[in-house]
Amino acid sequence: MESNNFFVKNKSILTFLILEVVALTAFNFGNISHIFGIAGGVLAILGIFAVLGIEKDKKSLIPFLIPVGLLLVVSLLGSLNAFSKGFTVTSNIGLALSLPGFFILGFVLRKFEDVKTKTVLFVVGGAIAAVTLFGLFSTIVEYGFFYRLIYKNTPNYYFDGAPYNVTKEMYWLVGFGFTEVFIEYGSLFAILSASFLPGLLFLSPKRERNEFIICALFGGIGLATLLVLPNFKAIAIFAIVSAFAFIYKFLWKNEKAKKIIGISFISLLGLAVLFFIIAIINVGVGYKFTGILNRLFVQNRFMLKVTPVIEALFKKGNFFGIAPLAIYDEVIKLESNMFEVQLLKEVGLIGTILFGLFLVSMGYFILQYLKKSKDSDYLKNIFIVMVLVFFVYESLFNIVLLEPHTETYDAFLRNPTLLVMLFVLGFIFVAPDKKEEKENE
Repeated sequence: MESNNFFVKNKSILTFLILEVVALTAFNFGNISHIFGIAGGVLAILGIFAVLGIEKDKKSLIPFLIPVGLLLVVSLLGSLNAFSKGFTVTSNIGLALSLPGFFILGFVLRKFEDVKTKTVLFVVGGAIAAVTLFGLFSTIVEYGFFYRLIYKNTPNYYFDGAPYNVTKEMYWLVGFGFTEVFIEYGSLFAILSASFLPGLLFLSPKRERNEFIICALFGGIGLATLLVLPNFKAIAIFAIVSAFAFIYKFLWKNEKAKKIIGISFISLLGLAVLFFIIAIINVGVGYKFTGILNRLFVQNRFMLKVTPVIEALFKKGNFFGIAPLAIYDEVIKLESNMFEVQLLKEVGLIGTILFGLFLVSMGYFILQYLKKSKDSDYLKNIFIVMVLVFFVYESLFNIVLLEPHTETYDAFLRNPTLLVMLFVLGFIFVAPDKKEEKENE
């Protein structure tokens, strides 16, 4: 109890350190996310002691162990399998600690009653908006406004004698310097920053003036960045996902509408899972599909980026990740544009299924958050739109190589922005109420 009391008494220091690490990770400061991952893991352990000192009913923490356990197994798979040999020991330690660590950090801050929800949101959003603002200014200086449209017909330039397409890149702050990055990378930060705009639906510019200005500022920076490029695909994703805020405001209390939306979402998710199952079977039987199945699961451009990864897993029985790095270099660097396929490379079929179960479980806990949390509606919507935007965007525009002029490899599970989203998911975690469960039974 003494150690618990010590951490509880010093929770203000712990709060500051947690917010500092999360903000620097969101900003990707110094391009050393693995160091922040280790720091986050250590702080998570200290935070657990603090929570145990605060929480009287220890059994209420049991539901939280489900997502933490799934993330822990996935992180250990990714840091100990053959795929991890392509990274440094420090990077692997950072991965092992960071996935469950950042999720726990969010949960810890939620348990600290003196920590305001809007403080956490604005710290995370401020860091993302800041790096997006730097990217916006540097892109304008380097390329000008609407350069993707201006140079559409003459996109090529030469760097060290090799041709590059200027409409596929933007300027960005990476570490301590500015450099060219692929547009998908910078646009991710911009669309996350723009996620603050739907929150304005629930704010009054008169009664909640400061919150309204901050959300408008952060969201405006993100949207302005997407428009300056312009990146119409990212804008379309933002518009579609932002529809959640409209549904929550105007339809959430309508049980019939909510049921239809829920069934539609589950159906789409089920079709996506079925699609991947059939794709795996296709590889397993040796590409023997014929007719329309052959066109759907073998010959289309989409599957040509997916089946080589599945095949690499089947060839050597690498169900825990592609290995070794040197042999499957051409498969690892294949741009599938889907984080799900990236997961197959990094943690194999087993790890991908476990991470999928984590996301499914979080869907249930998010519904609990919407139903039970006392957070203001604008906070709920910004948090959830931000998480949805991240995973939808990464399902369509995930990239392997960040910079056009270098071979900088971006592993999905080692992406600092993923850690920030896990922190957010931990912060909005709400377990089911035991009394309500009994009533439902």
